[in-house]
Amino acid sequence: MRPIRRLSAQIDPDQNGYVCSSGFVILEPTGIRPELLLTFLRLPIICELMDLLASASMYPAISEAEILGLPLPSVDDATEKAVVAAVQEGRAARAHSLLDAAKRAVEIAIEDSEAAALAYLDKMGAV
Repeated sequence: MRPIRRLSAQIDPDQNGYVCSSGFVILEPTGIRPELLLTFLRLPIICELMDLLASASMYPAISEAEILGLPLPSVDDATEKAVVAAVQEGRAARAHSLLDAAKRAVEIAIEDSEAAALAYLDKMGAV
């Protein structure tokens, strides 16, 4: 995990078995909702703290043990529900946006060219 880049992700059950590249640590949350843990790991102050713990210079990384040693705050039920809902809504909106971009890219590829479609996707941040 490269904490300063804030590249934590939540893997859905339907993504089980997917392969990702780069260095990573797999955490299976117990006693905390995955969306809440993801939000915690992306907080700028937590990323800075993890960056202080990171080792190596070319590819700074933090170990699983160091992640598990971070001070995890308690949050009330209302805050937890709000965070979980916000993360889920954001993911759904992003998925919808990507689907719309893909549909438009197909149209562009048919009307113009594959290169134009890829340029559109790049501009939309979908590539």
